[in-house]
Amino acid sequence: MFLKKIAVFFAFIFFVFSDASFVDNLPKCHLEDNECLRDLYETVIRDIGKHGIPDLNIPPVDPIRLTNVTVSVLHVVNITMIDGVAKGIKDCLFEKFSINITSEIGHQENTCDLTIKGHYKVDTTSSLAENLLGGSSVHGDGNGKVKIDKLHLKFDFPFYAQRRDDGEIYIKCIYDLIKYDYEIQGKVAFFADNLYVGEQEISTPIIAMLNENWRFVMSGFGQPFVDKAMEFYFRFAGYFFDNVPARYYIIDDLSPYAKP
Repeated sequence: MFLKKIAVFFAFIFFVFSDASFVDNLPKCHLEDNECLRDLYETVIRDIGKHGIPDLNIPPVDPIRLTNVTVSVLHVVNITMIDGVAKGIKDCLFEKFSINITSEIGHQENTCDLTIKGHYKVDTTSSLAENLLGGSSVHGDGNGKVKIDKLHLKFDFPFYAQRRDDGEIYIKCIYDLIKYDYEIQGKVAFFADNLYVGEQEISTPIIAMLNENWRFVMSGFGQPFVDKAMEFYFRFAGYFFDNVPARYYIIDDLSPYAKP
């Protein structure tokens, strides 16, 4: 295990400091070698994620720039990150990664420490909230931050070997059908300023309440936020799989499995 990681590390050091292209120096794995596949994918994200892959037009994955990204909570309140960043993806611990070419299902398990911060805006989108608050609206425009320690994620992702018009075979993931579950093995911390109900500034008591009850908050309202985070994560995965032919990182011949 240790020797394999050393080998993968030096392979990437070689291409980072050479003129050879990214794909020409990717370590290659057999389909059944789950440990090799896991190490490969982890190394791609960890060592290349900060700078992107210029020759494939893949942007950096850490930090991820967030501009006008909106999450709706129970269709009552919209929270928009006007300008912010998400950090931590390149340092995720990849515990499992496997693909079954016959059943066309892959599995992945990660644990990540994530931080999202920046300029946020909050507005009420339902008269129900205002009725409960005596006609007042919930609104905010300021600085916000969420820090999630040890977010454990499990994915099952459908995929297939796709032969394209260029004659190459790619691993094509079907992102709309990905199933995932998550568990927070650490804790969550919130921060925000300039949060109001009507004309009353409530940032301090609300943030204190959220931090004291973060587990309840995440169990009841966390899903939309994790869904949005996964959307960005799958986008990066798509950059890699959609742009790199499988022959550059898979040893086995995928021709018998290839579909249009």
